[in-house]
Amino acid sequence: SILAGGLLSGKYRNGQTPSSTSRFVKYPEYMSRWSPATASPQTLDAVNEYAKLAEEAGMSPTELSIAFIRTRRFIADNGSVIVGAVTMKQLEENLSPFDNENILSDDLMEAINRVHMKCRDPSCSL
Repeated sequence: SILAGGLLSGKYRNGQTPSSTSRFVKYPEYMSRWSPATASPQTLDAVNEYAKLAEEAGMSPTELSIAFIRTRRFIADNGSVIVGAVTMKQLEENLSPFDNENILSDDLMEAINRVHMKCRDPSCSL
């Protein structure tokens, strides 16, 4: 899941109040490795760091996530990015990284990789 079941959207970060229809609110046991209630502290720290990087770059965590996955060769050469949106605002946010091929600077990619090296596989660090 590009957005880790919605965790990388930013709507579950500390201080945020997700909608009562949000996936992890409606289905608290859904994808426990990504659920804000059960994910490892390392996973949640990584999510917060990615969100900060996105904010510093002037984009949402969703835009950062989708822009990043588009840089992966296995997607860029032979795949596609599947987005899922419930609202028009979410759809617009999901599609905005497709408007600019070079949205991620080299410095931002290095910062993303530094976060990744701290939490390489969140699903294995429960």
